[in-house]
Order: sequence, then C-alpha cells, then structure tokens
Amino acid sequence: MSRTLPISLVLLMVTGTSRIEGKANQEKEESREQLRVKIYDYSRVSPELLAEAKRVAGSIFRKIGVEILWLGYSFNGNSGEGINAESTYPQLQLRILNQQMAERLPVNKHMTGLTFQGTGGEVGRVANIFYHRVEELARSKTCSKGEILGYAAAHELGHLLLGNLDHSSTGLMKARLGHKELQSAARGDLGFTESQGERIRKVLAAPPPET
Repeated sequence: MSRTLPISLVLLMVTGTSRIEGKANQEKEESREQLRVKIYDYSRVSPELLAEAKRVAGSIFRKIGVEILWLGYSFNGNSGEGINAESTYPQLQLRILNQQMAERLPVNKHMTGLTFQGTGGEVGRVANIFYHRVEELARSKTCSKGEILGYAAAHELGHLLLGNLDHSSTGLMKARLGHKELQSAARGDLGFTESQGERIRKVLAAPPPET
C-alpha cells in the first residue's frame, strides 16, 4: 500500500524550502564585494547592445563574488542618472571610444582596449574600450557585439583591479581576444582565474587609502 503526505503538509514543506533557499541567495548577494562603474559612451552604442554588455560583464564578475553597480552613463558629456551606492573602492570609469579617439592613443591594431594605471600609489580609474575593434571581432559571428563589448569591458576593468597591465596565458586576461577566446566566450567559459578572482575580492574589500 502506498503512503502519501497530505497536500497541505507537502505545500508547507515546499514553501519552507523556498524560503530557506531565498534567504541563502539573499545572504550570498549581500556577501559579494561591490564595484562601482560609470560608463562614458563616445561611440553611440545602442541601449540594447549596452544592456547586453553590462549583463555579460556583470555575470563574469558575479562568478568571482563581485557585484558591479552601474552608475548610469554619460553620452557625449550628458550624464545619465545613476544610483547611490556605498563602496570602499573608488568609482571606475569605462569609456567606449570611437576609432578616431582610439587612434590618438599608443595602441596596436589587435588591442580591444587600454587602461590607465595610477601613479604615485594612486588607484587607476580609467578603462578604455575601442568599439571599432568590437565591431571587427563581431564579424566572425562567434559572439554578438554586446557579448564582445562585455568581455572587453571585464578585461580592462580587471587590469585596473589587479593593479597592472600583465596578461595571463589563458582565460579572460589573455593579451588578445582571438578566435579561441571568442569560442570560449560563446560557451560562457571565459573568465578570471581563481587566483585573479581572489585578488580582486581582496582589493575591493580593503579599506580606502588615506588621503
């Protein structure tokens, strides 16, 4: 003879489990380090494409326990509305440059971006993305423009947080975003290494420098 639990008891158990899982997820969200980023868009990227890039970059950082707080954006000097957020780490700037602006910088044709490191012990705050390179890479049809923009943004922000311009032999911080890396990106496998993620979390958790 089969035995069944009363429907009310089953519903109670399911509700209780959902509440526990919801609380666990909330605690996990609250335990993430926070990174504040403001976008300066000089390439007139569409809102839909920009939203996809933010989703991709946010997902990459979320995997290492970091939540990006996007503080609106500036469109050719016009500031968008941001959000109030508390963070010990300085706000970073993510600038999406057009080809004319990129050509004024000391870069080669394979670079998708460039960061400016701080001097005199100060934290670097400016990361640049070259949108014409994003468009060129998107022609392979391996990833969309939004996905490539998101990965490029995560890479350059990674340089600022890691405090150097060093590249790794594999993963997101590899020097070039080539065909192999785009294939990994399409599968969702391209990200920071465990040691890079640990270092980024420590940087974001550290108290602000004294002024």
